[in-house]
Amino acid sequence: MPGFSRVAAASIGVAVLAVAALPLWLSYAAGGWIAKYTSPKPFFASDIPDLSGKVAIVTGANTGIGLETARELARNGAEVIVAARSASKGNAAVEAIRASLSGARAKPPKLRFLPLDLGSLASVGAFARDFHRLNLPLHMLVLNAGVMKSPGKDFVGRAFTYGFERTSDGLEAHIGTNHVGHFYLTQLLLQKLKASAPARVISVSSAAESQAYAAGIRFDLWGERGAEYEDGRAYGQSKLANVLFARELAHRLEGTRVTAYSCHPGIIKTELGRHMNEQMQAEAAAAGSVATAVTAFFSWLFEAALLSAADGALTQLYLSTSPELPFNGGYYIPIANVAEPKHPQAR
Repeated sequence: MPGFSRVAAASIGVAVLAVAALPLWLSYAAGGWIAKYTSPKPFFASDIPDLSGKVAIVTGANTGIGLETARELARNGAEVIVAARSASKGNAAVEAIRASLSGARAKPPKLRFLPLDLGSLASVGAFARDFHRLNLPLHMLVLNAGVMKSPGKDFVGRAFTYGFERTSDGLEAHIGTNHVGHFYLTQLLLQKLKASAPARVISVSSAAESQAYAAGIRFDLWGERGAEYEDGRAYGQSKLANVLFARELAHRLEGTRVTAYSCHPGIIKTELGRHMNEQMQAEAAAAGSVATAVTAFFSWLFEAALLSAADGALTQLYLSTSPELPFNGGYYIPIANVAEPKHPQAR
């Protein structure tokens, strides 16, 4: 029937448009690729000033936005310490950056690898000693590394509890790696930052700070699993801690010309979500073809909303390098925009 065919065709068209619009909505809501084009205050890699004579440490610089951050800092003349847990991956990142910048500068980029396992306070101490032996100043400390088992139920539609682990010091892995390791590293480098001022400390947080436990920081869950433990809540707590740390650090260092910031870099195509992806794919495969198809659809939806690693690094690059001094203690979202974090304790 012609009338029915037209109705069916219109319905199919509306459905197709709705499916096509989903990644756009997700990208806008969570800080995906569309943020690059809708930001009221755009910032691009070409806006980074000359950084000759500056020294930066980037944790987790062997992959993802850490790698891109190290690359752009080195491209613009900074001496960059690539900090990573794996020596093979850290050295490979140094060589990859050098190769990518070959011919891009009159002088070869200055990079070196130093080992850093944020899940071990002994390793953090050894890294700080190694850095001090270099007798270099420190102008940019980018606390980028992190671990994520799941971003939280509100982001992925379900709770996960498979990821509980402890660091070598007995701390729950998210809070121990994402916050305590970085907190300790900053304390060990604080005098160097003050002596090198003006200097900046950038804590890479996440919109998942909103998914922290309702009470916010739960010290009782820093070492024990507890009945209320959930991977996403634990990750959210560590990201909330990043926001609080940056804000308090800025307050305590007022007048020293060392400033501190936190940021949500966006939802980005990196290795950070590998634990959750592996878990969901394994569960879907065990449940059968329908579950596999549904998982594949939502994976496509999520992937279509993501920022590239290069674009995901832009907000922390802005906070690290912008000649315009960002709001001290502020929380920033893609790209380079100050905002209020969502969790009540973060306010």
